[in-house]
Amino acid sequence: MAKEYDIITALHYATYRPSLHSEILSAFLESNKKYEFGLDVGCGTGQSSIALANYCSNVVGVDPSNEMLEKSLQHPIITYQLIDSNTFNFDNDVFDIITFAGSLYYAKSQSTLDEIIRVAKKNCRIIIYDFEIFLEPICIQLGLSSKIKQPNDYNHQANFSELDEQFITFDNELNNEVSLDIKITDLTHLLLSSKENYDRLSEAFGAIDLYDETTMRLQTVLKNNITTLKAMTYLTSYSVIK
Repeated sequence: MAKEYDIITALHYATYRPSLHSEILSAFLESNKKYEFGLDVGCGTGQSSIALANYCSNVVGVDPSNEMLEKSLQHPIITYQLIDSNTFNFDNDVFDIITFAGSLYYAKSQSTLDEIIRVAKKNCRIIIYDFEIFLEPICIQLGLSSKIKQPNDYNHQANFSELDEQFITFDNELNNEVSLDIKITDLTHLLLSSKENYDRLSEAFGAIDLYDETTMRLQTVLKNNITTLKAMTYLTSYSVIK
């Protein structure tokens, strides 16, 4: 996952991410429930950790990307740690709730699940969630050529299936289509936070200041300062039964 983003795209990623993290968790978790220790695996720049912090007294966000963690959003109850393997630097039986926000696809392995079970308390909740924002219609409006279909097995609904699940039990699965109102200036950050779209925009516009150029073109074609995007959200939850 660390290779997916460089410093430039990490900056745009940190500057704006849609509020879907909080929206997804709020639709699933009890608002009056408070967990003592939360772990956010693959925290990126911290948006998902902040969403989890609404339900915890303490949160640790871990990620294998230095570029992401250098841009992490600070919060009084969140600490961030760099990880470079499937081994977590935590004692046994620490966490009451663990989240994977768009990260399990990259981290999925039996060794990761074994570590999650090791650091989780009995009855710990594991929540795996992701969202897919449909940006291609916007790219087409910008005059970008359609994406050449490359082999891509990324799965927004990745879960622990096909692994040894003897110490976890499946609880629930939720998939929803949602609408997202977004300012044009934030839409530019969202587009440029994707390495693939960054490269497409750079090749098409060739601008020194790609952010300003993309924003100007979006305002021209959309003729508004706010637009609405469609997205799908995905969530799977488990409980630890060790």
